[in-house]
Amino acid sequence: MADPDGFMRKLSQLQRIDASNDEQRRTGTFGALVDEYRGSKHFREKLSANTRTSYNRYIKRLLVAYADAPLDELTPEDIQRRVLDANEDTPGAADMMLTVMRTLYGYAKKRHRGLSDWTEGLEYFGNQTEREPWPAELLQDALTSDDPLFRRAVILALYTGQRPGDVCAMTWGSISGDMVRVRQQKTKTALEIPMHENLKSMIDELPRSDRHLFLLSNKRGDPLAASLFLRWCWDFSRARGLNHTPHGLRKNAAIELFEAGCTTAEVAAITGHKSLSMLEHYGKRRSQPRIARAATEKWQAKTKREREN
Repeated sequence: MADPDGFMRKLSQLQRIDASNDEQRRTGTFGALVDEYRGSKHFREKLSANTRTSYNRYIKRLLVAYADAPLDELTPEDIQRRVLDANEDTPGAADMMLTVMRTLYGYAKKRHRGLSDWTEGLEYFGNQTEREPWPAELLQDALTSDDPLFRRAVILALYTGQRPGDVCAMTWGSISGDMVRVRQQKTKTALEIPMHENLKSMIDELPRSDRHLFLLSNKRGDPLAASLFLRWCWDFSRARGLNHTPHGLRKNAAIELFEAGCTTAEVAAITGHKSLSMLEHYGKRRSQPRIARAATEKWQAKTKREREN
């Protein structure tokens, strides 16, 4: 061999290239991206505990299909077929997986050069009712349910306008006179919410035990899990041919407040929304005739005061 040292240098260079390529292939897979994202500050600190739990639930399903898939080989067509079409019987879950995929792509594109958007052109089913406000008949059935813990959870969610995780976290220490104190898990917003008379009546009737810290607890004193509240709402609504979750009750609360004539700021003071445009979106389902009647009654009251003066 004319140049053994040169041969060894070339071999070492090729080995480094192979090792580098192997590392790029390993870190460039969907599974590796998921691990990286789960360890990120955004996932650990920006998302609430309940949102992380929800994301992990759907990430687990996505990993079944894409754990070893190279990021640069993911395509909208494949996601349409393997995620959306494959789960069309559960459109809420399919839409949530699409949301997670979009989040992961947003994270990946800043860290992996040249990635094409895996979700470009994909559309949500748009016919899901999971986060829609509950229809009046369904809501009334829930408010009068024979299951006391489910009934209490619905009342507490509706009349505070809070997310299910915040509702399940409420303790007896959250009650102060006619107020409910809340520190929202997602936004860290601190609220003091005056109790609607229907909520106050329910609170006054709740059994109190020194062993029970939480307003919604089982016989052992453990708090109601938000995931269990979600399953109860699914079971309750699906038994009636519908598909609703606790989050829809938050929309019901916003709509009721708007229909009562409250301003956007007044509604936000109860629901804790930071984005008033999002709150207005929540209120799109409010009844125009009820709002118009409330406005006319206010107008008539103003006219009466002017006459009296």
